[in-house]
Amino acid sequence: MVVAEGVGRLAEISERDRLRALSCVTEGRLWALGLDVFGNPPQPSFPGRPDQRRMMYRDWSHYEDGSVLPLPGGVSSVDDGVLLNCHGGSHLDALGHIMCEGTIAGGYPASSTIGGLEHADVASIARIGIVCRGVIVDLCRLAGARWLPRDHEVTLSELQASLKEEGVTVSPGDMLLLRTGSLPRYYEEGPSQFFSGYSEPGLSHDDELLAWVDETCILGIGSDTLANELPRCPATGEEYPLHRYLLRDRGLQFHEALWLEEVAADCASDHRFTGLYIASPLKLVGASGSPVNPLFMK
Repeated sequence: MVVAEGVGRLAEISERDRLRALSCVTEGRLWALGLDVFGNPPQPSFPGRPDQRRMMYRDWSHYEDGSVLPLPGGVSSVDDGVLLNCHGGSHLDALGHIMCEGTIAGGYPASSTIGGLEHADVASIARIGIVCRGVIVDLCRLAGARWLPRDHEVTLSELQASLKEEGVTVSPGDMLLLRTGSLPRYYEEGPSQFFSGYSEPGLSHDDELLAWVDETCILGIGSDTLANELPRCPATGEEYPLHRYLLRDRGLQFHEALWLEEVAADCASDHRFTGLYIASPLKLVGASGSPVNPLFMK
């Protein structure tokens, strides 16, 4: 078993768990769940975060104007760089992403994040990587809707009803991937309308949900939303409470802004909602998150 600091429940994933996940693959069909970077319209990112940019250092225009010459033998090349947002588009959160009551995950002081995370950074997760059984929880299918309302609170009973309808029994180490239809709504409405009075459907703080998460020992939650949860809890008024109670306090994986449309349609067609889920962030030392392009295979 891998034992590492700053990775939460990921440290409990064993070689046997990975082999169990690999056994889900019987046909070799594959889906990439990450959004296009630099697409049009741009992948979603919360307002106030910098836009992701690509910078061209060298392309054919440099050879045309003579500022760069081909190598001996005639080889030319394209060279560019990127500015990425650690929490823009498809990404996963480091456990040290959330500060509350003066501490981050593991009880380390919030001051340890100044200038970069000394503990529980995303590189800690990247050194292990995520290989587990993924479970597509198609909440849109359960509701018979293209997407759930933007202020819809996904209850534990709704989550369990979807799993029951799909015939899935959740096992320790599973990664639940919730389809709410939020990303298709983003691409249909456009950024301005989507972020006006921003909200997205999702789970929220509920003691029964927390007890269920503890009982099932799931590895984490991913979704086609930017936050994995309803931004404001209707019962308490807390904002992003599950980032505190699940990510920081319990060490769950949080993977956000995943594209689930095609894989969910395939799962509905053959009624197989489980598969191999692989996700690996970049080894960004000190960073609170990383872009990711997870793979789902059946």
